[in-house]
Amino acid sequence: MIDKERKSVAEVYEVKPSYKRFDQRYNMTRQPLWNPPMIELRNQRTENLKCFVEEGRHGYALIDFAFNMGAEGNLINTGFSLNQPNCQGNSWLPLRTRIVNKRWEGDSSQASNIIGKVARLYGADQVGFCELDRRWVYSHYYDETTKKSFPIKFSDEAEYEEYDKPTQLEDGTQIIPKEMKYVIVLIFEMDAEGISTAPTLTQMATTNVAYSRISFTTIMVAEFLRGLGYHAIPSSNCTALSIPLAIEAGLGQLGRNGQLITPQSGPRCRISKVITDLPLESGKPRNFGVTEFCSTCKRCAERCPAQAIPYGRRSFKPVNECNNGGVLAWYLDHKKCYQYWSKVGTSCGICIAVCPYNEGFVKYDGRQCKSFWNH
Repeated sequence: MIDKERKSVAEVYEVKPSYKRFDQRYNMTRQPLWNPPMIELRNQRTENLKCFVEEGRHGYALIDFAFNMGAEGNLINTGFSLNQPNCQGNSWLPLRTRIVNKRWEGDSSQASNIIGKVARLYGADQVGFCELDRRWVYSHYYDETTKKSFPIKFSDEAEYEEYDKPTQLEDGTQIIPKEMKYVIVLIFEMDAEGISTAPTLTQMATTNVAYSRISFTTIMVAEFLRGLGYHAIPSSNCTALSIPLAIEAGLGQLGRNGQLITPQSGPRCRISKVITDLPLESGKPRNFGVTEFCSTCKRCAERCPAQAIPYGRRSFKPVNECNNGGVLAWYLDHKKCYQYWSKVGTSCGICIAVCPYNEGFVKYDGRQCKSFWNH
């Protein structure tokens, strides 16, 4: 039965017809790999972090440093790249030879129930499903090794019709089969107490715990799909934009701080997804008042030390090349944000910690952070 009232993300956020897919090269996670001013800020960030730990600054004690090292352990062990598609742990192809030549048969409702249960058993806190809107797939991905951008294509585009499985060509082009039009979206909650210490090293470690959970859970979900006889593209911050897909799956709404706001944990979460050709039942965007609340709240904008979050109304106009305009949203100045990251040596997180949608919200007063370890 078709839900005639269902609206897509593109309808809810009034995406303009002129909208074009975003080149990952301009994402702020990629710019420190090629843009000289951002490279300088990245180096400054590393140096400041080193100095703060050696000084024993509050929130940067050796135990906090060790906490972050441990948090990143599984990412390093698996080689799961958060930002580069088809890289080691998040391979687009099966990680081993499948010995059973059989494909699971069932309807989309059964598939969604099974995948939802399996994903939670593997470690996801929330699971949703949606159809793949290609507008949210990057036009190009940025390769960390060659320092070049390469296109992401679909098998119903000219010259790529022959490919029926996820493929990376010798020239770097990646091809997604046209049949892979379903997405499993996975939500990973971040610890409230750890995030409340923002912008310290403890906050960054708490974020990396979520990313390490993403690495093993997303790999396992992808391999499960392959075990059923279907294709799978595991992804965290690569291949496609996570937040629009999470909204499409009914898992949250977009906040003023540029984060996904979920009913369960507010902005205190990280997202991964798996693109597949296994038919699934799609969710639909939910409205629980985030846009209206964020329009009047402005707490994240007021508390942002970099003043990177806008105070005004939503707009279609990007701040700079880090944004992809054409969507009605609050656009952050990611360059200002990254400049502050370089000062504190971490990934900040204040805009997450101060959001009233947080469970166990802890107020950040701009001078002092709650000690994570003395409880």
